[in-house]
Amino acid sequence: MRHKLIKQTTAMAIAAALLTSIGLHPATAQQQNQEHQGHQGHDMNDMKAPTANAQKLPPVPTNLPGWMDNKDRNHIYRKRGVYNDAIYNIRPLALDLNAVAVGHAFAYEDLVTGKAKDLETKTFERINWVLKNPPRFMPDEANISPTFGRKYGVLEQVFDWAHILHAQTVDVLASTKLTDAQKEAEIERLYKFYVDNVPYAITSLPMNMGYLDSQPYSKAFRRKYPKVNGLFWGYHWLQGSMYDLLYGKTLEQQRAAYTTAGKQYHEVELYRTDRPFMPMFAEVSPKFAARFPHISNVFDNLHMLHDMVNDILASDWMSEQQKEGQIKRAIWMVMAANHKGMKPGENYGGDGLHDHRFMEGMPGMGMMPEGLMNHGNMNHGSRNHNSSTTQQDMTVPNTGKTPAGSHIGH
Repeated sequence: MRHKLIKQTTAMAIAAALLTSIGLHPATAQQQNQEHQGHQGHDMNDMKAPTANAQKLPPVPTNLPGWMDNKDRNHIYRKRGVYNDAIYNIRPLALDLNAVAVGHAFAYEDLVTGKAKDLETKTFERINWVLKNPPRFMPDEANISPTFGRKYGVLEQVFDWAHILHAQTVDVLASTKLTDAQKEAEIERLYKFYVDNVPYAITSLPMNMGYLDSQPYSKAFRRKYPKVNGLFWGYHWLQGSMYDLLYGKTLEQQRAAYTTAGKQYHEVELYRTDRPFMPMFAEVSPKFAARFPHISNVFDNLHMLHDMVNDILASDWMSEQQKEGQIKRAIWMVMAANHKGMKPGENYGGDGLHDHRFMEGMPGMGMMPEGLMNHGNMNHGSRNHNSSTTQQDMTVPNTGKTPAGSHIGH
């Protein structure tokens, strides 16, 4: 995982070119739309008047389960295991993960308490300080963002439960008390524990990331707060790449690998504002994604839910009531309970709640928005898997190689 550090001047030039491509400035976004028809619909949405955007908000389902309205705190404890907290065997990685938990909480609390104007300055500085001075133990995000928790309690529980799966999976991989075969079996048991114990588990179906990222509010956060969004996508790079960094390696190899990867994370990945899309598991941990595509899909869907919530909260043209409704809808779109009995490669209905047209066993690379993969200009929400988009275009072969057209190519 050795990377050459990008020289500052080159990085600035690349960032300047790519920032325009993701539409940070309306004027340049309009020009870009004229040149790239495949992205025209998405970019133009953000340039329309608030009323036009509000009129396009998709309806919130009326038959949501009762637990979606729960605002009580409901912490579920992790599965017992001799491997718990084994990530501290690679202490620098453990500390970096502790710091990650703080950043989202800081930003969410500021977004819901009227401090959004400070996100790129004061909030960024607070988060960045924690990243350089991480807590010794994993903090409780609910204590860092109490207002956000009271307002969006179920959302916080969805995040926390998926984060437990994240943490325990890497604990297993970092354990010195389990054989490789035992690790493989325990990771499967952890997934079953995650799915069976609470109703707010995230689906393992391969959701169409291009569709999820083409809602009326999509891309608002990355355009308004590129520096903070860069930190968040840097987290996703770390949380994704650490799986192959740990998978099938001895403790000594893991520590050596993170010496290099940790440097890359702190010096480059955290401060990138030039990514056209969030890091995906099949890019940064192709071996783990090929072996455990269902778990990789959960984590990709989790990170996409983070982005959707960020975008909703950053959309000033929505009322508070509309934001609450759209966050509920975003949660329901990725819930396992909403996709019970459904299969990959098929669409179900036209209500926009189900878009997992991609094949079973194919982790996230094929689900990127059009233009980032070599699969043409997809018409999200209207085609199914058997459309003119070919299997070869969207399938990640189980070779551990990153497909052609990947936007990062780590």
